[in-house]
Amino acid sequence: MNNFNHQLGIFSWFGFVMPLPKRLELIKKAGFDAATIWWEDEIGSPKIKKEKMPNIVRESGLILENIHVPYDDADDLWSESKTLRNKIVYRHIEWLNDCAELDIPVMLMHIIDRNFLPDPNKWGIESLSRLLKAAEDLGVKIAIENTGSVDYIDYVLRDLLSDHLVFCYDSSHDFIYSKEKAAILKKQGQRLKHLHLSDNDLAEDRHWLPGEGIIDWQQLSNAFPRDTYKGNITLEVYPGVEDIISSPQYFIEKAYRSALWVRDILTGFN
Repeated sequence: MNNFNHQLGIFSWFGFVMPLPKRLELIKKAGFDAATIWWEDEIGSPKIKKEKMPNIVRESGLILENIHVPYDDADDLWSESKTLRNKIVYRHIEWLNDCAELDIPVMLMHIIDRNFLPDPNKWGIESLSRLLKAAEDLGVKIAIENTGSVDYIDYVLRDLLSDHLVFCYDSSHDFIYSKEKAAILKKQGQRLKHLHLSDNDLAEDRHWLPGEGIIDWQQLSNAFPRDTYKGNITLEVYPGVEDIISSPQYFIEKAYRSALWVRDILTGFN
């Protein structure tokens, strides 16, 4: 059991189509402390430019925990082609500059897209070293998220030692793709700074509320670095079949109760 006061966060897109300010209003009203956002313009009426979103989050009374940047072509970080590597690296450096300019503390990214790539290699380390140097110069942190094989997370975090490169643990990805569930938490607990928590049926990335699937949350809790983790308890969830026919307010209030439940489990208060 730790004495850290973990705040509760949620991804700002939670499955209901409505303007970002309205979604954030519901998130705040439900009791959440923080939100994360997807780093692309939001299509709707009116269209919201991504550069406007950080202030919209803050003006809603929520903490902006991080931005999640697009992961198209993330595999090119590991390509032997310098041209492909440069293209994906320059794109991420642009996003890091956005973070610095707009006072966004963390850029969260995927380091692979597909699940069956060649083994981690020196080209990936070179790509991420360049991003890390830019992040350090700008005073921004990079959080890398486990998606497919956790071998890539281990490989990168072993080779690149910096306070500006941290780990975001995704429970759904871990329990779908990893042979040894929750083991990455034990390995990389010291670098863990962010969470993407959701549940699933161990077949697909359902993004169900914690407790509504078959992820073994007690197993996850046993591996969770509760003595050192100081970050938020953050959900990345969408409504299930029954929830989608309910109101957005009903779902977000249900999500808040789920966040309280999973916080108690992970911190040893259950």
